[in-house]
Amino acid sequence: MKTTALGLPFDYQKYPEYFDALNVNALEEKNAVIESVLKQQNVKTVLDLTCGTGSQVFYLAKQGYDITGADFSPGLLKIARKKARAEKLKIKFIDGDMRNLQVGTFDAVITIANAVGHLTQTGFEKAMRNIHKNLKPGGIYIFDIFNLEAMNDQKVADLYWHVYKKLKDLQIHTVQYSTLDRKKGLLTSYDTVVTQHKANKPESFNNKFSLQIYTAKELQDMLARNGFKTLAQYDLDGSTFSNKTSTSILTVAQKI
Repeated sequence: MKTTALGLPFDYQKYPEYFDALNVNALEEKNAVIESVLKQQNVKTVLDLTCGTGSQVFYLAKQGYDITGADFSPGLLKIARKKARAEKLKIKFIDGDMRNLQVGTFDAVITIANAVGHLTQTGFEKAMRNIHKNLKPGGIYIFDIFNLEAMNDQKVADLYWHVYKKLKDLQIHTVQYSTLDRKKGLLTSYDTVVTQHKANKPESFNNKFSLQIYTAKELQDMLARNGFKTLAQYDLDGSTFSNKTSTSILTVAQKI
């Protein structure tokens, strides 16, 4: 299992088989926004370089896109492949790292769900240059990340979450709190996880990981340094982006 300098969430590392159950988000709304952007740009072929278990891949495949999924977690890709077989969808999934994986050339590349935040800034810029190589001339890159400028103390505190799941013979209870180093742009999350298999003695462990987050202007400058122009930035629901109030930034950039 590969990792990053900033660490990874516990379910990504330790329990990939429970990744879907522990990550309940408004996926349909987010996916619809992404698909709307792809349609506006006349995209037909898509590479999802951080596909996980396929949250975007399966949605876009069912909308008629020719899509390929990639991730550096073998555990998550195993689940994605199993889901594709169950749904009788012919989707190609590839083991690889967004910083160096060369697949071909596509109309669009996506990296969704704060995936780029798991990279340092140097790592993200390396990924941008690699994404550039995987795009056709004029191709589109779409990604999202938390908006550093809008992350006040209350919004950071509101990231708190706890989840309890009973999955077959295993119970999982996780609690997560977050802090923000504004100068470094590092949003750090602390997980406390308790698991119990059947009626065996519970096990507990702690996990810490960080996300490198950015302002909208920082993203625009990074993209410009690495062969892209920023076409638009939105809130995650597709509404107008606000530097001061939008918690996340959905960025649409074009290869130049």
